[in-house]
Amino acid sequence: MKQFIIKIALFSLFFFVLEKAFLPLRNSAPELEVDRRLESIITGKIDAEVLIYGSSRGARSVIASQLADSIGHTCYNLSYPGSDIGFHTYLLRETLETPGNTIPKVVVLVVDDANEFKEAKMLGFRFDRMYPLVKYKTIRDEMVKQREKKWLVNELLITHQLNKSHFLMKQQAFTKNDSIMKCGSMPISHQKKNFEKLYKYKHKPYIYSRDGEYIQKLRAFDEFVQLCKKHKIKLVIAIPPNFRKVTTGFQQRLEELIGGYGTVFAFDPSIPEYADQAYFFDNAHLQKNGASIFTDELTDVIERYF
Repeated sequence: MKQFIIKIALFSLFFFVLEKAFLPLRNSAPELEVDRRLESIITGKIDAEVLIYGSSRGARSVIASQLADSIGHTCYNLSYPGSDIGFHTYLLRETLETPGNTIPKVVVLVVDDANEFKEAKMLGFRFDRMYPLVKYKTIRDEMVKQREKKWLVNELLITHQLNKSHFLMKQQAFTKNDSIMKCGSMPISHQKKNFEKLYKYKHKPYIYSRDGEYIQKLRAFDEFVQLCKKHKIKLVIAIPPNFRKVTTGFQQRLEELIGGYGTVFAFDPSIPEYADQAYFFDNAHLQKNGASIFTDELTDVIERYF
């Protein structure tokens, strides 16, 4: 029995020593990333007076550098394609609570019409953006909080912190769709091949229903609003165009949920370019020429706060 215990102890010691050999692999991963925005947040390097959060609709529809040139104040886009309101709220909380980051004067949340509070397979918590940064304890803590990892195992085992991205071991590069400007925006200058090019709901508007709203998403949205309120940040909820008419009732639902704190801004449906397929990447995203028009619209709203 004694020999068995000794063997187990020696094996455990050997395993933990060997396991720590993965530390350099874990710690070098951030240097291989091409999108360093999340790392900038958690290391306190965000410095802008206007910050934009959202999914791909925020990344594609708002050109932060154009907005900055128009209003004469610094702007930065922290929108991530495929992210949901839970991830947006996490980013905002980290931005505001991490020492070194500048508290913005205005925050823009670009929402998904009409999937902001409902199940959407294309939207979620972007753990894939977090894994390359697991050398940072704040990232590991959030992954535990989100139940992506178990606390004790995550702290004890380096291998438990890793995923397949760590084993690529090569410098990442921008893709055709996801190329990030210095201002953080990700506009697209081409059109999707299978874009239907059919302006939907031309005569019959899409009606928003509260059925199917997720309580977790509603809570995350409320936390986003409350964070802005706590830090006295002006809040703009922005609805960019789809290649269809605006969802009837969605803006009213947002206004109800913000409880009087902030402004809900929807695109102007009378602008002819928003019904022209030449200004869209697909049915849900503007091309860069369309994003420029929407950014001009947003400029008129934000400049009131300066």
